[in-house]
Amino acid sequence: MSEDSLLESYRHCESLAREHRRDHWIAALFAPELNRRDLHALNAFAFEIGKVKGMVHEPLAGEMRLTWWIEAIEGLREAEAKNHPVAAALMATIEARALSRDAFVAWLLARRDELYQEPAERDDEIAALGRAVEAPLYALSARALGAEADKAAASAGAASALLLAGRHAAALAEIDAAEAALRTAPSEVAPAFAPIACLALDARRAARGKAEAAPWRRQAAIWWWGRRR
Repeated sequence: MSEDSLLESYRHCESLAREHRRDHWIAALFAPELNRRDLHALNAFAFEIGKVKGMVHEPLAGEMRLTWWIEAIEGLREAEAKNHPVAAALMATIEARALSRDAFVAWLLARRDELYQEPAERDDEIAALGRAVEAPLYALSARALGAEADKAAASAGAASALLLAGRHAAALAEIDAAEAALRTAPSEVAPAFAPIACLALDARRAARGKAEAAPWRRQAAIWWWGRRR
């Protein structure tokens, strides 16, 4: 793949992240310039695999989509992956940052299993789902930035799922746990975790019966969170 084609793939990922995962896109802007496109690629990939469940009526159809991604990551669909902008950018990021392909496969398998599961009801079940399907984005983003913060990633992932399920108090507890873990994590991982500022903002507003914060408030929350790091 030519450098121009690869750059176009990364630009496509940035566009997807900006439109569909804006909190993460804004947070990525605080990363060193050389790392931003890697975070955009990871966020675009998270969007692609996260939307599968809502796109299909039968789990098998979703499983087939996720299996394509597994095979692409394992190098079995090299030609097809080069023609898929998110896959092309992701493969380049995996190579450039020496990310574990097994970690991506495990993430995809968790998304596959989710297709066949009944909706989680208890807080611990919801948190476990978040650690499986949401935490990998935080963990792999941190590794793309050159460090590990898996404990913080697990709590951030749990918080994401709990917030989505309307479990605001439990989500805030997990956010506090993520913050505590980040106090001893390398400072370079901060852009990977800055979106938890918006998770906390959303949880507190929802607990008071308020609507989601305006975009400028979300951006300000990320900025202030980053300033404290």
